[in-house]
Amino acid sequence: MNVELFFNLLSKVEPSTPTTVPTFDTTKEKVSKLFTENEFIKSLYPNIDSNTLKSLDEISDAFNTQDKKKEVLLHKFNKDLLTKTFVLNEKLSALDLVYYCILYSWMNELNDKQRFTFCNITRWFNLIQNQKSILNIQPLISISVVPPPVEKKEEKKPAAVAATTSTKTENNNDKKVEQTTEQQPKKEKRVAPVIAEPPMDISRFEIRVGKIVECEKHPNADSLYVEKIDLGEKEGPRTIVSGLVKFIPLDQMLNRKVLVLCNLKPANLKSIKSFGMVLCASNADHTHVEFVEPPADATIGERVLFDKYPGEFDKVLKPTTFDAVSADFKTDENKIASFKGDLSKTSAGPCVSKTLPNTLIK
Repeated sequence: MNVELFFNLLSKVEPSTPTTVPTFDTTKEKVSKLFTENEFIKSLYPNIDSNTLKSLDEISDAFNTQDKKKEVLLHKFNKDLLTKTFVLNEKLSALDLVYYCILYSWMNELNDKQRFTFCNITRWFNLIQNQKSILNIQPLISISVVPPPVEKKEEKKPAAVAATTSTKTENNNDKKVEQTTEQQPKKEKRVAPVIAEPPMDISRFEIRVGKIVECEKHPNADSLYVEKIDLGEKEGPRTIVSGLVKFIPLDQMLNRKVLVLCNLKPANLKSIKSFGMVLCASNADHTHVEFVEPPADATIGERVLFDKYPGEFDKVLKPTTFDAVSADFKTDENKIASFKGDLSKTSAGPCVSKTLPNTLIK
């Protein structure tokens, strides 16, 4: 591992990093000593788990010695990253930078098929190398986000086989006549390409800034509003049905800027089709519900983003995906909409609830 590169990267993430790079030979010393004996790094991560450091040493040692266990350890690391964005906690840390330095050359040598085998490491690595704080220190490795095509195995065509049949001649003799028939080759089966499931995170949601331009009570349900929401779409405002009558007066609905989850499957709600959902924060017993609002200067139709979770949204959200992601979509202690601690972002700033901190958003 390149220790000088590591401390250079760390200085961009932690500006108080000492400028003097300590003498450290990773071919003779355990990399974990950086976290247990370097006073500065130790102060940043005083409670780092011993098993986490053990795994780091195992992978580092495997790369130094070309240990046969390297492949096994990398598969284990790939599995560990399945549900993680970063190696430690929910933000970029020195541990990410150490692994990045260890794995850089290895990742650079892999082809697309090999990277897809280690898809979670590849996703994580691509996120790390694109962090704004460390851009341009190392050359970016070009990583494709499209799964490689599945290789088709060519089936051997069966050889022609000779079959003999006995037939009687017109003179009723018992002579056997050989007949040759050619067996037709089997049709080649088409193999559907395997598409990796995207990470279960907020990037799967298509959340956009909208403005309620019309609102009325649902003709068939006392608890529902029927809104027309401008999302900057050429088709015009969307019709969305919301159960907000008990919580927000009608006169406070009109002309409000709101957040709309746009890629839900359209649903019939009391005979009126709804094409999305207005996002609100709610307390635990659902007695207080209020809009999660974008900044006043946010652009109508713009997508709400989360820096740690880039990616394309699903064309249509599955209910299981919605439930899984929604469990971590909350307001933080400052009432800012966030996903696992990563703050929402528009061109004009974050999106907020007026009075509800640490509550779920749906």
